[in-house]
Amino acid sequence: MQDKYILQYGSLAGWPYKVADALRKKGVDSKNYIFYDKDVADLSRQLPYDAAVCQSTDSFYKKALAIPKFIDQISKECSLIHYHSSNVFFRELHWLYEGPKLKKAGVPMLLSFGGGDARIVKRANELNPYFYKDNNSIKDFIIKMRYNSWKKNIPYCATDPEMAEYAAPYFDEVFTFRQPVNLEQIECNYPKLDVEIPIILHIPTEPWVKGTENIEKAVENLKAEGLKFEFRKLRQLTQLQVYDEMSKCDVYVDELRCGSHGVTAVESMAAGKPTITYIRDDLVDKYPLDLPLVNANIDTIQTVLAELIDSAKLRNEIGIKSRLYVEKYHDSEIVAQDLLEIYSKISNV
Repeated sequence: MQDKYILQYGSLAGWPYKVADALRKKGVDSKNYIFYDKDVADLSRQLPYDAAVCQSTDSFYKKALAIPKFIDQISKECSLIHYHSSNVFFRELHWLYEGPKLKKAGVPMLLSFGGGDARIVKRANELNPYFYKDNNSIKDFIIKMRYNSWKKNIPYCATDPEMAEYAAPYFDEVFTFRQPVNLEQIECNYPKLDVEIPIILHIPTEPWVKGTENIEKAVENLKAEGLKFEFRKLRQLTQLQVYDEMSKCDVYVDELRCGSHGVTAVESMAAGKPTITYIRDDLVDKYPLDLPLVNANIDTIQTVLAELIDSAKLRNEIGIKSRLYVEKYHDSEIVAQDLLEIYSKISNV
């Protein structure tokens, strides 16, 4: 009989593959499957994965047939399934076929979120004055449908401090999950003390989500005030090209509206860069005390940027702390070990 493996399902920022790869390095068989190769909006980041359920060029009929075939396959082959922001079939319909079949087969399931896939917009606006979406009752209805669908067969989730609040009412237990990075892929290059014209880098996946317009306005104002720096806004890069650009900058600006950090901020910190992002006040103490992210929102970004532009020493000090933080909490091998402990709690893995 074929040995069973842990399935990491999804393509979320490439981290499911990093988890599977790190588990394999520990001698635990794990595979990352995606539905088919498709990126966010107009991007082509060439995110890694092990295999796909079908191909993007397949006909609708062929894709539809692949779904029950793959669900049947994993019900027999997998010792545990860790969903990352997606299910094989529609998230709102997980309860209808996929969930019951896997549960009946005795396959434990765990769910992790990316943000917009499970964030209730009304609540987000109550907690965050800078949130990027207006209230949308239809969207919130769909999100609640997802939670009610998931909870019928998935009793556990693993997510970050922000998403934990939305998820808590629907699951028996919510574990902490930290986004993994492969430190071997990211060149650490601390900001130099003798740089007089620092490079400020911003690579938005979705500009309206990241607060790009506000970042650009702050840059214009600072240049008008006479501050000397170079601002680079880039898109349409592969993931490895993003890492290369991060290694060359002095400050990375990530996002100003969500209220919690994503994997890009972790990747930038891994490169040894002071990284600007917005963490809601009520969430700050839910992260480790040594979190070195530079906290800024759309109202404070200009002041925060000016301080970093003015001080090479500050940039260097935060950059060093940033790399140490990632090594301590987000190294993919550390995240994999944390997950193994979670997996053992919910199954016999």
